[in-house]
Amino acid sequence: MAKQKRSNRPGRDSRSRDFTPTRKRTRVLDPNDIVDINDVEFLRRFVTEYGKIIPARLTGVTAAQQRQIKQGVRRARNMGLMA
Repeated sequence: MAKQKRSNRPGRDSRSRDFTPTRKRTRVLDPNDIVDINDVEFLRRFVTEYGKIIPARLTGVTAAQQRQIKQGVRRARNMGLMA
């Protein structure tokens, strides 16, 4: 017979995960707004200080808007408008 693994922490499996706080999304854009991919100052709101694009789950934009933001940021980086 194979040995069963025992966890070092007693009662870990019996703990409920219902106490996790829900994260409130802050909507940067209205879901019906159109993203202007040529506006560099607008696109800077969706980029960290290190130049990484902020995910949609944090900014609250829709999937289509996130794709437009991604395309705009990449174009701006390519043209040298954003670092």
